[in-house]
Amino acid sequence: MKIYVVGSGAMGSLFGGLLFEGNNEVTLIDVSKAHIDAINSNGLFLTTGMEGSRSIGIPAKYAHEIDEFPDLILIFTKTIYTSSALNSVKHLIGSETHIMTLQNGLGNVEIIEAFVNREKIIVGMTNYPSDLTSPGKVSSLGEGIVIAMNASGRIDAFLEKICSTFNSSKLNCKITPDVFKYIWEKVAFNAALNTITAVLKLKIGDMSSTEEGRHLVFKVAEEVIKVANRKGIPADIEGVKQNLEMAFNEHGDHMPSMLQDVMAKRNTEIDFINGAVLREAKLLDIEIPVTKTLYELIKVIEQRYEKNLSL
Repeated sequence: MKIYVVGSGAMGSLFGGLLFEGNNEVTLIDVSKAHIDAINSNGLFLTTGMEGSRSIGIPAKYAHEIDEFPDLILIFTKTIYTSSALNSVKHLIGSETHIMTLQNGLGNVEIIEAFVNREKIIVGMTNYPSDLTSPGKVSSLGEGIVIAMNASGRIDAFLEKICSTFNSSKLNCKITPDVFKYIWEKVAFNAALNTITAVLKLKIGDMSSTEEGRHLVFKVAEEVIKVANRKGIPADIEGVKQNLEMAFNEHGDHMPSMLQDVMAKRNTEIDFINGAVLREAKLLDIEIPVTKTLYELIKVIEQRYEKNLSL
């Protein structure tokens, strides 16, 4: 299968590397010159739990350097960059090209619909861990899963082929009609951990070692799941809490992406995580005060990076 991975940072490089090792024709597409040059010079240096460390001779390019239609565009940019990223590769979207999103947050399908029909969109969730340790080097020391479904609600031959391709590439994939249950549960997880660690500028373990930190995390998760349930989505708060406890215990040294963005003074995905939940809550006339407060705090931090005395 010919696959282009758009947004080849930590997650994109992990998936691209494993799919390449699974005998697919994969090209990484990115905008980072340092990352592209490192991969093309030395290969993608990938470390995973079972296989250890190795160099993978996968090509990495800028979007304008490619002119062939792929079977699949797998997009891993932050949601705030989805539209601009797809604009950069719109010359690569053929009549049979599908686009798959495993991004964080809500609203990705609606953005992608500006480029392809809903029947050509595969929406999903993944919880594989991955860190970009330096240009051209990615580490993923943990297990994960991919939940996938066609955005139109149909299970068709292409969706089944995608899942089979992922499984053959050591990416545990499952087709699930109720995919938005898993997406909302991950939104609850991220809305809690990402925002609180970013506001406090603390790693997960440092934050969760306090009673107040754990209380805030669980409160946000409960608010998000309440919104999902009111929408008729059977998201499970107990499952989210179990995943949060696992993060407390096993990923204490991890810096969530939003914390990394704040420390680097970059725009965050707050509008597509807490902000998206707030918009849904408003439509349903639900109050989610802790989630709203954290949203507003992150927005203030973003707008006043140059004034922040701790950065």
